[in-house]
Amino acid sequence: MTHPEAVGEAGFEPTVGEQLRLREAWQAIDRASIEELRQLCRQLSQQVLVIQPAAMRWLAREAAQNLAGKPWSSEHSDRLMAALRLPSGEGA
Repeated sequence: MTHPEAVGEAGFEPTVGEQLRLREAWQAIDRASIEELRQLCRQLSQQVLVIQPAAMRWLAREAAQNLAGKPWSSEHSDRLMAALRLPSGEGA
């Protein structure tokens, strides 16, 4: 399965859509208030320091199990997406 914006062997290269979303985020940051920036920093720190490392560990374990012959299922996808979602109101 490939990403709809990625063409060919893009691998870890960012897509044009990702670059555009980054630019939009930067523009929103330039317009943000101090309190909005604090909330953003809280959310980003949770993503970087807690959620992403946990997701990477889980994906590495799943990849190892796949190499051992256990296939990926839709339940696994649902669990990953649930793990990556920030709880509503978190850090506010």
